Amino acid sequence: LEPRLHVSRVLIIDDDQFPSNDFEEAIAEKSEAALLEVGFSLLWAFVCFCFSHVPTIKWKSILYLVLANLGNAYYLATIFMRVYLIDTVLNVKDSETEKKLWIPGDRTGTAMALGLAWVLPNVVLLAVDFFEMAVLEMGFNIRYHLRVNLFRKYLRYTDESRALVPVQALKISIMEDIPDLVSQGYLILFELWAMLGKIAMVAIFILQELPRSAVPLVVYPVLIIVHLIRTHRTRMELMAKEGDGKSATIECLMQANHGYKLLKAYGKLTTDVRHFEILLHNQRKFVMDLKSFNFWNAQLIPWITTLVIGFYIGASYHLVSSGHVSLGALVQTINVVKDLGDRFSTLVSGVEELSKAVSPLSSITFQFNLETETLHRADVFATKKNYALNFSSAAPNFDNIPIVFQNVKIDHSLPDVHNVEFSTHILQGTVIQIIGPHDSGKGQLLKKICGPGAAENILMSPHLFALQVPHEPLFLESHGLFENLHLVSAADRHCDVKSAERGLRILKRLKLDKDWIIRQHEVDASSFTGRIHSLQELDRCKTTLHTLHVSCCDDEEQIDVEAEEGYQAWFSQMSGSEKWRFQLARAFVADPHVLIVHRPVDELDDDLKEVILSLLREFVDKRGLEIDEDARWTLRQRRPRTVIFSTGSIKTSIADYIWRISEEGVTSVEKTHRPKTLKRVPSLG
Repeated sequence: LEPRLHVSRVLIIDDDQFPSNDFEEAIAEKSEAALLEVGFSLLWAFVCFCFSHVPTIKWKSILYLVLANLGNAYYLATIFMRVYLIDTVLNVKDSETEKKLWIPGDRTGTAMALGLAWVLPNVVLLAVDFFEMAVLEMGFNIRYHLRVNLFRKYLRYTDESRALVPVQALKISIMEDIPDLVSQGYLILFELWAMLGKIAMVAIFILQELPRSAVPLVVYPVLIIVHLIRTHRTRMELMAKEGDGKSATIECLMQANHGYKLLKAYGKLTTDVRHFEILLHNQRKFVMDLKSFNFWNAQLIPWITTLVIGFYIGASYHLVSSGHVSLGALVQTINVVKDLGDRFSTLVSGVEELSKAVSPLSSITFQFNLETETLHRADVFATKKNYALNFSSAAPNFDNIPIVFQNVKIDHSLPDVHNVEFSTHILQGTVIQIIGPHDSGKGQLLKKICGPGAAENILMSPHLFALQVPHEPLFLESHGLFENLHLVSAADRHCDVKSAERGLRILKRLKLDKDWIIRQHEVDASSFTGRIHSLQELDRCKTTLHTLHVSCCDDEEQIDVEAEEGYQAWFSQMSGSEKWRFQLARAFVADPHVLIVHRPVDELDDDLKEVILSLLREFVDKRGLEIDEDARWTLRQRRPRTVIFSTGSIKTSIADYIWRISEEGVTSVEKTHRPKTLKRVPSLG
């Protein structure tokens, strides 16, 4: 097998929808408004999704819920300890209290024991808090799961889906919406659970010591439910307006950045600033409307608590003197009612925060369920697989399976000419030149061979790696020359030194041999290799001591930042011709089985044109370009290389076949009689 074929890529297709298939109709509308209407049902589905599908979250959540009751149990114990302290330990006038002391006859010893009972459980609670922080931390896992999968989904969007999610929307989703959703939509549930537990502890105390004071336990929940029902829709509308205002502001900044040169050329910079000012004023109005709404709604529970406490203070003399309640129980009742009001206020705030999670969840759900290219890729792959398996009744020689064009339509913009279809085939290990005038559909035809727009009626063996070189120069702007040439990143832990040397030789063959280019490549290669070694050390650090994962990640981020400095404009020093040849160098380094290039030499002078064409020919004849001499024994394992490229009307001498697209839209295929100057490598079965 060819070395590349030692690795298999598996495409997994999951037709389930995020967060649940129960919302298929709302998701099908492709509208965030439709998802907002679903509201808390969607939020509950998200909670179930996190609990069931995110690794480690299920057992952590269950254990967290159990441990939360330890603090609540201690909270109830402290209430009864304070009552016991006042009514028993410090009640020296009542001789009957002597019998209730923990240490009979010793009030001092009992007080000290009570103090120890107050302090010692905090050691256990501290250990529990540390365990929750160090082991049961769930926020990172959920954020990581959502961010990685949303990013993976975005990279596989169709063109239509990508148009619905501009990059600023993706940035907001990953950096703001997902953290808000995790904290407000899942983690807050544990805070609410702990708060409900404390309310239950208060209820136990009140029902035992002063049952008549249990009225707030009924009044608070009823008022909260009515309050939330009546204000939910208004809150969601105000939050949506605030979000729209923020999105409009960010969109204005993005448009100004992308269109800066155009705005400056036509003197529209001041107009854009005025438009930005209007957006900021509108955004402030939406923000203040929401703040005012939240301010007045936050007054409900505190005022109810104040009135209840005022009632108990006013009735305190009657309650104690009549013997309905002890002094200690009354004092603690006033304290727990105040505490109860604070707990319910926090509970209401938590539920309101929970409702805020619906908006980012709707946005993320919308983005997660947009159409991707995966299904189309699967269909194309299945077609290619069936074609390869059915090509011959005997065991197929994969080198002899041609690339077949079946009724392929040529899309062009020539006037008064109908789009036509044609059928032909390409033998592996050949050079195909497509000749035709401008706007005749050559570029569109090449795009149908591979990539996102691959057509199902262009058949090739699925093991072939086909690569189309983009016609416009493309660069990873935050990466160095070496990383752009080899398309490697910090995720690639193994850097092949021989591959780096091969890339440098290819640059020189393409006349990209200026001193600064060679020097930049060497510096970048050395820097990249050093970073890889550092990251490998960090990987070993993670393996031996997993708890260092936070610091390791911080180091990796620092390394990336340091590597990016100074690389922002290296490609701006290149001319247009050099940028284009760099694209070709990158393609040669990638070493595809089928190389597709649109107009590779149309804008080059004669000398460079001859260089490019000869390299394309050599790439096919030697089954790769600049293969290492000491690796020549692997040539017999290498699969044939095929080149398909387009030009204007000039016929070249390197092509094995010429395809002509005439002004009438009719295609013809001509076999050339090119002399073979390079020895071919024999194909293998």
